[in-house]
Amino acid sequence: MRVLLVEPPKRIWELMGGNYISPPLGLAYVAAALEEERVEVGILDCNASNMGWAELEDFIEESRPDVVGVSAMTPFFPKAIGVARTAKGVDPKITTVLGGPHVTFTAEETLLEHPEVDVVVRGEGERTLVELVRCLEGGGDLSSVQGIAFRGDGQVVQTPQPPPLDVDALPLPAYHLLPMHRYVFTVFGRFTTILASRGCPYRCTFCSEWRFWGGRWRPRDPEMVVEEMELLNKKYGRECFWFGDDCFNVDGEHMRRICEGILRRGLAVSWYYQGRADLVIKHRELLPLMRRAGNLMVQIGVESSTDEELSRFRKRLTTGQVREAVELLRENDIVCQGLIIVGTREDSPSSIMHKVRYAKWLDLDFPIFTMYTPFPGNDVYEQAKDNGWLEVRDFSKYDMAHAIMPTEHLTRRQLTSWHRWCFSNYYLDPVKLAKGLFSRNEWKRRIWRHMLAYIGKQIVRSWF
Repeated sequence: MRVLLVEPPKRIWELMGGNYISPPLGLAYVAAALEEERVEVGILDCNASNMGWAELEDFIEESRPDVVGVSAMTPFFPKAIGVARTAKGVDPKITTVLGGPHVTFTAEETLLEHPEVDVVVRGEGERTLVELVRCLEGGGDLSSVQGIAFRGDGQVVQTPQPPPLDVDALPLPAYHLLPMHRYVFTVFGRFTTILASRGCPYRCTFCSEWRFWGGRWRPRDPEMVVEEMELLNKKYGRECFWFGDDCFNVDGEHMRRICEGILRRGLAVSWYYQGRADLVIKHRELLPLMRRAGNLMVQIGVESSTDEELSRFRKRLTTGQVREAVELLRENDIVCQGLIIVGTREDSPSSIMHKVRYAKWLDLDFPIFTMYTPFPGNDVYEQAKDNGWLEVRDFSKYDMAHAIMPTEHLTRRQLTSWHRWCFSNYYLDPVKLAKGLFSRNEWKRRIWRHMLAYIGKQIVRSWF
């Protein structure tokens, strides 16, 4: 049985820049699991291969797969549906499979509204897709496959979830099936994504990822992580690594062993991770080691400018801790990217201005103002549905850059204007601008040039 995993043609979030292509790491993990079980599998990354929908259709027709699989986060869900529709148009006998966070939480809705989708994989896909393929090969009963949803007898059937996977038992992602030389990010150069862990032990209300991964943090063996980095660096020429972990800095010993492994192997690499401010403080003694091992930037969830709102987010964090974490990163010459949420139900012009003033007071190197987004699977989505706040049904807009619902004080249109104002007010501040463009830190200078180009486009767009 031939399996084709597809990364669909899609438009990348404009903030990332036009020169940004990231490897579909999830598909590479699934492909490796299939290969390990001797299933014939290929990956088609349409973005990296510069293929549009017509070329995708031709590829499917030529390769004649039995199964076409695609995974997507919420903003790319319409593209995933497009892949399934394209595959069925080529051959209705192709089994179309969707996976990822969005369909995990909307399995019934997806199957009822989209007849071109045959099966939904809920949660981690490596083991489940292998079992599904074996079941299809043998003409077995789909209800025997754990972790899927499908249509049966006029209704949607959801099978029990399997236990969380042992992350150390998984094979390395099938990088050999990807055009690794095509992955690039203007800011980071020849980069790739990598995982040192799965899941998160925290329960923030605006996040659906912790539910998707089973509510636990599962670290990979640090030695395996470093071996993977060495492979990517020496075989595929990757020089910068973006750790896509939901929370990289949970455990100090885990980070220490990764850093020591990088230094021991003499890897000349740089890397960037997403983590928590309070854990930056907790593991402050590791910051010099992490900097020596190539850690050039950290993304922390600043989220809000008040302790009250942080409490409503169930963040288990204070503004004082955020301030201390930013100062620690600055002392160690590590660029601090801070995410700040705009558009909560309580937000007003004054509260949004307060968030920008707070970001300036923190002196963040690289603030990103994200729109409060009700992703399926997070508490915000359920609350918004129950209260009738959702004004946008198009999931492609659920990208943390578009206003999906109004606040108690602002319409969506007003909120969009204030969101743009946040970026221009911060990055065009003369003092911040000078510090960013003339920083001694090369990454910071590069990021500021990137952000100014983005803001320039936003300003021009606002005139039309």
